[in-house]
Amino acid sequence: MGRQKGEGARSKSRPSSSSLAASLLPSGSAAAAIGFGGFVGSSRLDPPPSSSEDSLSFVDVDSEIAVHLKRLGRKDPTTKLKALAALSMLLQQKSAKEIVLIVPQWAFEYKRLLLDYNREVRRATHDTMNALVTSIGRDLAPHLKTLMGPWWFSQFDPVSEVSQAAKRSMQAAFPVQEKRLDALILCTTEIFMYLEENLKLTPQNLSDKAVATDELEEIYQQVISSTLLALATLLDVLICLQQERPGFENITTEPKHASKARVAAVSFAEKLFKDHKCFLDFLRSQKPTIRSATYSVLKNLIKNMPQAINDGNLKTVAGAILGAFNEKDPTCHSSMWDIILLFSRNFPDAWSSVNIQKSILNPFWNFLRNGCFGSQQVSYPALVLFLDSVPPKSVGGNKFFLEFFKNLWVGRRISLSADRLAFFQALKECFLWSLKNASRYNDGGDSINHLRVALVDNVLVKLLWKDFLTAGSSKANDTIKSGKATDLSDENISHSKKVVDTLNTNYTMPYLQELGKCFVEILLGIYILDSSVLSVFIEELEDNCADAVQQAGNVDIIEQIILFMLLLEKHAVLKGAIWPLAFIVGPMLAKSFSIIRSSDSPDSVRLLSVAVSIFGPRMIVQEVFIKNRGHYSSQVSYDGDKVGEAEDFMQIFKNIFVPWCMQPNTCSTSARLDLLLALLDDEYFSEQWSFIINYVIGQSYSEFPPGLLDANHAATLAIILEKARDESMKRKVKDDSRHRQGCDAEDWHHEFLESSAIAVSQSLPPFSPSHVQFICSLLGGLTEGKSSLLSRNALILIYEEIFRKLLSFIQVSPFFWVQNAASMLSNDAKICVEFDSSLNTVETAQFALEVLDGSFFSLNALDRGSGLVSAILSAIFVIEWECNLSKALDDSVDDNSMNKPKTRLTFGEYVCAFRKKINVHFSKSLFLDSRKRLSNILIQSIRFAIFAEDKLINDKIASLCCTWVLEVLEHVCVDENEEQNLLHHLLSKDELWPVFVVPNFNLTKASGHQKFVALIDRLISKIGIDRVITGCGMPNPSLPGKSQDVSSSAWLAAEILCTWRWPGSSAVSSFLPLLSAYAKGSNSAQENLLDETLSILLDGSLVYGGNGTKTSVSMWPIPAAEVEGVDEPFLRALVSFLSALFKDKIWEADKATNLIELLVNKLFLGEEVNTDCLKILSSVISILLEPLCGSVEPGMGVQECSVEERFVQNTMIDWLQKALSLPPIVTWKTGEDMEDWLQLVIACYPFSTIGGPQAIKPARSISSDERKLLYKLFQKQRHVTGGSAIFNQLTVVQMLLSKLMIVSVGYCWNEFSEEDWDFLLSNLKCWIQSAVVIMEDIAENINSLVDSSSDNLIMYQRFEKIILISDPFPIKISENALLSFSLLEHCKQQHAGDRDNLDTFKSEKLDSVKDRILEGVLRLLFCTGISEAIANAFCKEAASVIASSRVEYTHFWNLVAFGVVNSSSQTRDKAVKSVEFWGLRKGSISSLYAILFTSKPIPLLQFAAYFVLSSEPVLSIAVLKDNACNSNIHAGSEEDISRLEMSVEEKVNLKEELSVMVERTPHGVLEMDLLAHQRVNLFLAWSLLISHLQSLPSSSQRERLIQYIQDSATPVILDCLFQHIPVEISTVQNLKKKDAELSGGLSEAAGAATRATTTGSLLFSVESLWPVELGKISSLAGAIYGLMLQVLPAYVRGWFSDLRDRNTSAVIESFTRTCCSPPLIANELSQIKKANFRDENFSVSVSKSANEIVATYTKDETGMDLVIRLPASYPLRPVDVDCTRSLGISETKQRKWLMSMMLFVRNQNGALAEAIGIWKRNFDKEFEGVEECPICYSVIHTTNHSLPRLACKTCKHKFHSACLYKWFSTSHKSSCPLCQSPF
Repeated sequence: MGRQKGEGARSKSRPSSSSLAASLLPSGSAAAAIGFGGFVGSSRLDPPPSSSEDSLSFVDVDSEIAVHLKRLGRKDPTTKLKALAALSMLLQQKSAKEIVLIVPQWAFEYKRLLLDYNREVRRATHDTMNALVTSIGRDLAPHLKTLMGPWWFSQFDPVSEVSQAAKRSMQAAFPVQEKRLDALILCTTEIFMYLEENLKLTPQNLSDKAVATDELEEIYQQVISSTLLALATLLDVLICLQQERPGFENITTEPKHASKARVAAVSFAEKLFKDHKCFLDFLRSQKPTIRSATYSVLKNLIKNMPQAINDGNLKTVAGAILGAFNEKDPTCHSSMWDIILLFSRNFPDAWSSVNIQKSILNPFWNFLRNGCFGSQQVSYPALVLFLDSVPPKSVGGNKFFLEFFKNLWVGRRISLSADRLAFFQALKECFLWSLKNASRYNDGGDSINHLRVALVDNVLVKLLWKDFLTAGSSKANDTIKSGKATDLSDENISHSKKVVDTLNTNYTMPYLQELGKCFVEILLGIYILDSSVLSVFIEELEDNCADAVQQAGNVDIIEQIILFMLLLEKHAVLKGAIWPLAFIVGPMLAKSFSIIRSSDSPDSVRLLSVAVSIFGPRMIVQEVFIKNRGHYSSQVSYDGDKVGEAEDFMQIFKNIFVPWCMQPNTCSTSARLDLLLALLDDEYFSEQWSFIINYVIGQSYSEFPPGLLDANHAATLAIILEKARDESMKRKVKDDSRHRQGCDAEDWHHEFLESSAIAVSQSLPPFSPSHVQFICSLLGGLTEGKSSLLSRNALILIYEEIFRKLLSFIQVSPFFWVQNAASMLSNDAKICVEFDSSLNTVETAQFALEVLDGSFFSLNALDRGSGLVSAILSAIFVIEWECNLSKALDDSVDDNSMNKPKTRLTFGEYVCAFRKKINVHFSKSLFLDSRKRLSNILIQSIRFAIFAEDKLINDKIASLCCTWVLEVLEHVCVDENEEQNLLHHLLSKDELWPVFVVPNFNLTKASGHQKFVALIDRLISKIGIDRVITGCGMPNPSLPGKSQDVSSSAWLAAEILCTWRWPGSSAVSSFLPLLSAYAKGSNSAQENLLDETLSILLDGSLVYGGNGTKTSVSMWPIPAAEVEGVDEPFLRALVSFLSALFKDKIWEADKATNLIELLVNKLFLGEEVNTDCLKILSSVISILLEPLCGSVEPGMGVQECSVEERFVQNTMIDWLQKALSLPPIVTWKTGEDMEDWLQLVIACYPFSTIGGPQAIKPARSISSDERKLLYKLFQKQRHVTGGSAIFNQLTVVQMLLSKLMIVSVGYCWNEFSEEDWDFLLSNLKCWIQSAVVIMEDIAENINSLVDSSSDNLIMYQRFEKIILISDPFPIKISENALLSFSLLEHCKQQHAGDRDNLDTFKSEKLDSVKDRILEGVLRLLFCTGISEAIANAFCKEAASVIASSRVEYTHFWNLVAFGVVNSSSQTRDKAVKSVEFWGLRKGSISSLYAILFTSKPIPLLQFAAYFVLSSEPVLSIAVLKDNACNSNIHAGSEEDISRLEMSVEEKVNLKEELSVMVERTPHGVLEMDLLAHQRVNLFLAWSLLISHLQSLPSSSQRERLIQYIQDSATPVILDCLFQHIPVEISTVQNLKKKDAELSGGLSEAAGAATRATTTGSLLFSVESLWPVELGKISSLAGAIYGLMLQVLPAYVRGWFSDLRDRNTSAVIESFTRTCCSPPLIANELSQIKKANFRDENFSVSVSKSANEIVATYTKDETGMDLVIRLPASYPLRPVDVDCTRSLGISETKQRKWLMSMMLFVRNQNGALAEAIGIWKRNFDKEFEGVEECPICYSVIHTTNHSLPRLACKTCKHKFHSACLYKWFSTSHKSSCPLCQSPF
């Protein structure tokens, strides 16, 4: 509501009612004195029409309120709402004296606003009224009569929130009910006058403003309906009895003027009733709200003023009211029923005044047939009241009721999904009412009975019963005579499931439930009223049942009859009724029993079973066979008069039911057995059950003791026993108040059953499934809660046989550990099994497994006092584990037989499936003794599987055993103590374990040792190191509590560390991190564990010695290869252990000091040196120094230090002095300890490599004394060796010298003299050159190998042989030399400001040697790259071999990469030329690409290759091939351009390595993993390409390269980039937030994109790419995208414009606009501003704030201003070009110039400044007279910027070569575009 529609309307002067007319009269008229309708005295607040609008006649009114009151007259609802809101606020602020002045004007506006179309306006009006009456209080009284009419009317607004607001306003004025009633009585006349006035309104005179017709109609409907409701309620309030007044029930006393108001109300009501012709016009209204309100008025009128209905209007009113069943709108039905029922009771004779059939009954039947038109909840409960109010003489009894129920029943289908409850309740009430009130319509007894029988027959049987019985099947309708109806039963009825499945889709379960309940309740009502009437239904039921049982295929009918009996039980029998059996079920079964017995229908038998379960066996037998014996024929002869009831029952059971129910192999066997068990009576249970068992076993064999049961009888017994167990459960559930026979398992015991079961379990193959089923049915246990039907002794005997069969299978296993498990099981259970080769062990085990599977939970009964349960479970676990191991090995262990292992494996899979059914709760619920037995056997089996099976695959057996241990822990251990005991058992020491931490250690490891450690490692990773460590501990009396276990577990940690490597992992990768994390818990247990572990490892290292010689100096952090190089297990474990603890800050500096002191004390044994301690010190000391020096920044001076640190420094000085006392290295001979002392000294001076090789620096801050002693040690070697004589010494001497040089350069380089530098650099150069020679030889040999022709396999083997470095010494010593050189560079950079050393560093000799060294380093890079490039040309595998060979020397190649990156451009240029001069198959560029795209990358080496390729002088030759087209890069003259533009087919050619990536790779990469190797290579290739493009100046070469990219390079690369830039809507919106708040990848990409667009470089992103991670590759993708926007804007724009997904394009644009566009726009504007465009014809101005460029071109008398606007997402969105001013230029030329500028700036792949310059040159040429190209209408080509040079020989027009080429390609012909002549 609230929309305003214009339509012609009457003028404002036209009155719509008397009050409105009065308000529009002049102020001096007589009507003004009334004080009504907005007037005060003779003055109205609004000025008269003739007065001025600016003046107010009532000057005392607040001006602000007056303004808002005037605004209420506006048509716009928004204005009215604002005015009302403002008024509400003002009314709360102003005083009552000020407010009371505006009440007359408010009354006028209030009355008008109540008729507003907009509901919000009406609601706000009442809110304002609320504020007004609250503010003025009692001052409202003088104006109450003016307001009360509309106020009362508004209480009945059809919109709830509006009427509620109106009621709140009235309650605010009159909080007490009495006051409200007084107000109504006081204003009775005024209210009636207002309501009368409203009833006279029409849509035409409703409003004085132009309002749309449909709005007027709706307003009219609201006004009339509200008025009628207000009138109806007012009549009730004023006329009816005091206690019946609606809303005023609590008023106890009669108000003062109530009688006077009542008289006035009656008078007004009679007048209205007469004037409006009994309100019949309103009753015929098209609007349901008006009709409903009219029904209410008539009802209250008849109730309170019955005298208003007289002979004059009775017929008219009766026809309208009694004929109201034509009302189809359900909203009117409530009030319609009220008036109909009231009128029928008050005026019964009125029925005779109308045509009953035509006016009343026909509409009523139609009303019922249509389901009351949707008002079921209202209409159905009223039906029985309607029947009671119908005059009996007006309708015929029999016909009327039949028609009534027929039509009512038809209408029920409409109500299926709506109101079933109401329908069936109404049906039941009406039907029973009609039976009870039959005497109303008949006088004699016979006629009454006849009516009742007719109703039962025609309604109950032919409608309800037919529908119930036939609901399940369409065939049922053809079978029955009278009919049935059906649907679902109660959800809680167990037998109804089959019924539900077969129901007709038109019925639902709730429908059938309610129908059945209704039917049973009707039967109960009939039985109470007159049971003889039931005979009609009983006969029908008997016939239906007999026919259904007799005819095949009538399952649905039987199911419905069963459902009917169950409903009888639920709604009658369970409530104590016995009549259903005697009157209904008994006769039905008696008639049908003989047919049921002769038929083989399970459904027919189930019918009988359900009856027995409902009524009991003896009552059914008595009803069927005794009371109704005439209905059946039986061969049993007995005299019912002489034999007692019990004897009759047992005789019938034994002679009739047992033989019949035990008939074998028929369709109804199962159903008959159910019936047989249902017939077991509590009193005769034992006798009946024994008779059944004897009957079955007596048929199987004649004498006892029995042999093996035959299969058929075993199957029968199995079925009976399973059903007996179910019957037992039913009996428990059915009655818990008393003990019933058959509730307990003991009630079903029988000695014949036990002996038969034992015989079956002891039998030999073949086994029948029936025997398995028989035993399982006796044992029970298929599910929890099913008890066994056997005694405990029988259970033990049977399960012993089961165990023997499983054990016989385990004994013949091909695995030795499984056979050992069999022996343990046999000994534990004290059951021996003789090996029988003729026995089929798999078949016997299969039998045992099937029995276990069907009776597993019965093992609970044997748990206490028996080892059988643990033995059986252990056997199951062992068989499962054998199967797991066999499948893991993938091949048979028994080579002699293939079938046997296959059958074992198949059986093992069955066991696996069975074992998964054993839940944890079951195994943990076993007794402690059983769980201990189980865990001991299984743990012993696991240990044996690890140590005894040498042929098993290591990693597989370890993984499997770990899984097995976890299974045992899960199933056996209930608390922490049991878990510790189990793990202690697993890890306990014996002769096979442990290997290292034993008194007599031998390097020859026991078989299975590594596999067992692998098991422990996997176990730790699964359950945690704390649980394993705790479990393996042995008690230590010196430690309290749990610390005993933990501290005594140190041997396990030491054993694992000494083992070092095991299948699938190692100490460094798995155990040490977990141990370190565990040790961070600061408690005594962890500390004791670490201390004891250290003690064990240190003692072992000292005892077993070990050479700690290292190939390089000490590095922090310690490289993994350094630890791997230690061979001695204890020393290696010690080094890794200490390194991990100090690295993770678990041990601090004080611990390191204590350990150093400890080792120093152990170094000397008296005066003798402990050589074992000396050997390990060099490996340990650098680790201990790190926590002491790691927090101190190394410097040249010594800072204040503690006593502990001073002790360490003095120790270092002592060791240096000891080394100086030794002879020079060159004099060293084998056997002396000089090497160990030098190793120790070198280890004392470590280096920090945090940040990579490029950031290497000394790690310690040493004293001047140490520095001087170290320098002396270095000088001592130089003075003795004398130059190159060192190379004549042993390799160990050279290695020691190289490491001493590293330490000397790092710690005392500032002490070096020129001679020292000569000595150092000469040796470095020689050592590096030795590696260069090796690499050159490899490259030349590979080059020669590829030249030869040989078989691929032979060639591959030769490749491997060539790259094999037999003597790694040159590489290792060259690595040390490179490290010294890298350290020298670092020292130079760090101390460049030291003036004393600058002269030394700047000496020409030093620089010369440095350049030669770097040339050698570059040579190393090129050599390995050439080798890989040549091999890659041969085959990928050969290249992979060469790449893999580098990984072995990763540190060496990292140092090479560091040297390459720090080389100068001149050095790189020399190295490149040297390689090209070499003349191998591949050159320097190919070598760099081979390293960059290698399959086995070394990150720093890859970056070095990229660095060389992307920097000058290599970059200029690294991208393009050398050919004529690609030469002359900087050609820029007109002649060069002319020559290069002659052929459009000439294209640039990329290097093959790049072209493959750029042209073909992207499509495949798009589907690859985000970290795929090919994806990284693709990004690197594009990085090189656009970096090269960025470096090129504006030239034809650059244009051709851009053209190549547009033509050949697929833009899929951009799709690949945005796979790494997570531009989702939610994340892009947060781009301006801090990076920490952005999702992974987006922050890196955004920052890199901004930086790349700002710097124009990608090197920063490539440098940080390795190791490749998602965040890093996202950064590279963002940088590439940013630079592509800068150098290839048109290329990127073309890709963006082709995107079809709007969401994708939106987020990409947002990312670009935020991260890339701002710097790009700033750069473009800056370039344009700096560009030199100015001449006499052309000028450019830039507006940075508006991102605009204004280009002004003038020539002679013409001129033009073109404005270029850059969008916010430039360059994704094209720039906008607009002509803002032109002078002397035709519109055509102006449009052409504008278009040409647009083409130039949009097609430009580069700077906008360049595009504007080309556009200017285009027009210069045009004005010079150069002809434009007829194809593109431009002088200069918009893409390649060439001139039209190709002329047609006929028409002489010149074309651009690119335009012409495109014309030929698209038109498929080679003719001139203008003259069509051949070109």
